[in-house]
Amino acid sequence: MTNPKPRLAVLITHPVQYFKPVFTGLAADPALELRVFFGCNHGSSPSVDPDFGVAFAWDSAPTEGYPHSFISEHPLAALSHPASALRLARQASRLIQAWRPDAVLVFSYSPLFITAATLLLAGQGQRLWLRAETTDQALERPAWKERLRSAALRRYYRRFDHVFPIGRHSEAHYQRLGVGPQRRTTARYAVDQDFFAQQVDHWRPRREALRAELGIPPGAPVLLFVGKISPVKDPLLIAAGLEVLRRDPATAPLWRSLHLVVVGDGLLRPALEEALHTALPGRHHAMGFQNQQQLGRFYALADLLLLPSRQGETWGLVVNEALQFGCGVICSDRVGSAADLVAERPWGRVHRAGDAESLATAIASLAATPAKDRQPPSAEQLPHPQDLVRAIQGKLRRL
Repeated sequence: MTNPKPRLAVLITHPVQYFKPVFTGLAADPALELRVFFGCNHGSSPSVDPDFGVAFAWDSAPTEGYPHSFISEHPLAALSHPASALRLARQASRLIQAWRPDAVLVFSYSPLFITAATLLLAGQGQRLWLRAETTDQALERPAWKERLRSAALRRYYRRFDHVFPIGRHSEAHYQRLGVGPQRRTTARYAVDQDFFAQQVDHWRPRREALRAELGIPPGAPVLLFVGKISPVKDPLLIAAGLEVLRRDPATAPLWRSLHLVVVGDGLLRPALEEALHTALPGRHHAMGFQNQQQLGRFYALADLLLLPSRQGETWGLVVNEALQFGCGVICSDRVGSAADLVAERPWGRVHRAGDAESLATAIASLAATPAKDRQPPSAEQLPHPQDLVRAIQGKLRRL
């Protein structure tokens, strides 16, 4: 250790509202020094998100409460383009090394900006830790591509002194690729529980009024989708699953009572709305993109969250949010949090990704389960940002 107090630098692409409580928790520790280095300022000032397809800035002040620096004010896409990403990676490496940290916590192993900056820091002998969305379940790859990926990641992970898996699938991924238990400390992915507790207190008492505003009758089961309306989330499967419910005489009565609320935007929004005109005519509600302060109103009026992602869903933090509001959860087997928070729980069902009949069965099963029998976990039972804060503090104390 080279400093009177251990110095932790964090390298991350851009401000993300979910990580704010981790950074503020670390910054509040008088026994350490923290500085977060962002590749760009996407999310803290209005800019177009390539997946949502709309311009926005997070309304949760994601950079307040902790020391930070921006490597650039470029758009997020610049962190993936070789010319700009490599230049910014060199700049990030210089700035971080000039700050003289005792360890650098890297969030993610991509895009190119992160990968290149990490390799530069490793080449300079910097102690590196990793917190990344890692899993072997989120994507299907050809065998040859999986072998190449595994070989590359096995070598890449050797550069890290320690990793912090986000859950069971992440833990298994690192174990498979040779990261021993002494180099792993699992801290499950978490949302800002304090923020959402305030949202619960504000919105839940208004549940019936919120439903009435959308023309949803009392007692009607309300399904909810929250996220980017993009192919990886496979939202069109929801329409296909509702068609299965409609055609089956055993589930048609349930179908006639269902409402669906869709919160989000993206490439597939027009196609989804068109499909829902047939699959759930007059009982689907497209709310568009909603910022953090408004999400609570939709969780409060809903009964079941749907997350039918086909690929790339290494965790799915909307699951944490929905459970804190008391919603049941139905997600695909490609969702990383399914193993930690949903599978074999009374409040959850897991369906086969891309399988409309499997999704319909899950909806029918959970919707028919009385609310008292699918009571979701308490906030104390859910992952908390302090889990990661404590894990990092423990590593710093041992430097």
